[in-house]
Amino acid sequence: MFNFIFQKIVNYYLCKKNKKLYYLFFSLFKFFISGSFILEFDKYKFYSYPKKKDLSRWMLKNLREWDLENIQIILNLIKNKEFTFIDCGCNYGAYTIPIAKNNPKINIYSFDASKNVLKKLEENIKLNNIENVQTFNYGIAEKKGYEFFDDNLINYKNSGSFRFTNQNTNNNDKVKIYSLDELVEDKIIKLSRNLIIKIDIEGFEFRALKGMKEIIKNHNVFIFFEFSKMLVNSENNFKLEFENFIIKNKLKLFDLKFNKIQTTKLFEILSKTDTRYQTIGDYILTKTQDEKN
Repeated sequence: MFNFIFQKIVNYYLCKKNKKLYYLFFSLFKFFISGSFILEFDKYKFYSYPKKKDLSRWMLKNLREWDLENIQIILNLIKNKEFTFIDCGCNYGAYTIPIAKNNPKINIYSFDASKNVLKKLEENIKLNNIENVQTFNYGIAEKKGYEFFDDNLINYKNSGSFRFTNQNTNNNDKVKIYSLDELVEDKIIKLSRNLIIKIDIEGFEFRALKGMKEIIKNHNVFIFFEFSKMLVNSENNFKLEFENFIIKNKLKLFDLKFNKIQTTKLFEILSKTDTRYQTIGDYILTKTQDEKN
């Protein structure tokens, strides 16, 4: 009964600008509701779960899409052009679903090392009758192999924090990892000339970057990634390695408004960030073919 009533409340307030009363309803109903709720946004839908540690709960609490600013930037880039979109760390499909629904003719490849969250994405794909997305239960790194992956929710603040571990401390499963270059070489994925890659893989981002050198060399690329303390701590000499990687691969670094930014500025901002916060936000690495030489 509570679920039925709350779904009606969600449907009513989803299209309202003033949601203050909805937040009151959510604060009361959250103790009595369970299972999934459908959020019908403009062109797509999501299942959202009220469990406290479920990443999709944020949408149910706020009645907004996750990372909408980033998604809109990507949609604007794709407009009227042939692109392939690769979602590394796709989770329940916060990026995959809106990009697929708005661009049903492009190829989308979505990767996540967690079988549990990948099932949520596949539920959302079915909910939206999407046919242009292929999902893979792989981690993305610099070369193929197997590594221990921990997606035991007990160990994390939410289901968006699952990550690879150095050892099997909690009976973790070993998950297959690939580089994006190897996926292309093995003909598992097929790329168009223009390519957008989103990477959100909890400190594995640089390893993923190192595994796409051929892609960067041969395609027009836009790489969206999160700059975090976890990323910086992933390599012993990360600052030097990261700067060298950008220079060697002739990449340019931008903020989300496409203002060019230096790597030194990122490290400066991160060093001044409150210890309670792990990230300073998302940035874009890009290179087009006329910048190759």
